[in-house]
Amino acid sequence: METGGHPVTMTLKAKQRRLQRRRAVAYVAIAGVWAASIWVSTLLEPPPWLHGVALFVHLASLIIGLGAVLTVEWYGLLWATEWRSVRDLAQVDVTLRLPIWVGLVGLLASGALLQPDLDSPPTLVKLGAVLVVSLNGVALTRWTGYLARFPRKMRFRTLPRKARIRFISSAVVSQIAWWTAVIIGMQNSAA
Repeated sequence: METGGHPVTMTLKAKQRRLQRRRAVAYVAIAGVWAASIWVSTLLEPPPWLHGVALFVHLASLIIGLGAVLTVEWYGLLWATEWRSVRDLAQVDVTLRLPIWVGLVGLLASGALLQPDLDSPPTLVKLGAVLVVSLNGVALTRWTGYLARFPRKMRFRTLPRKARIRFISSAVVSQIAWWTAVIIGMQNSAA
């Protein structure tokens, strides 16, 4: 882009503000899709065959999404313990971003057809865990850009302390939320 014959370059602060706005829009969009999924679940009463299809899609989406998340977070652990490079982690993160989001969208779409019991406290905890997973996923997207700027030999222990704490906290929150949703989902389906 040019103005008056001079190229316009975006400053680092302007880029950061743009990325922050994108994340803010993503947070609102994710929360809106989550709420819409719950709302739709109160309106629909799918026939048994559709419920069965939705359950299959729900389980397949769980396998795809959680499997991809586990892989990325495993590579994060390997980098933190110096078994893998930051470049390996960044590549896995970029490669598996689509399956993670496909899994999450599949969970939300199919969950709308599974008629969750919104009067059940465990179900509400599960739905809250799904929202946390989703919002944390948006927060974690900032790591990709952050990691891509590191030199190949960048070690986890050389990160600023605040960055290490955020990195570990995000992974812990992700695992707690995913496994909370899985365990409650299993208990609900057994009941």
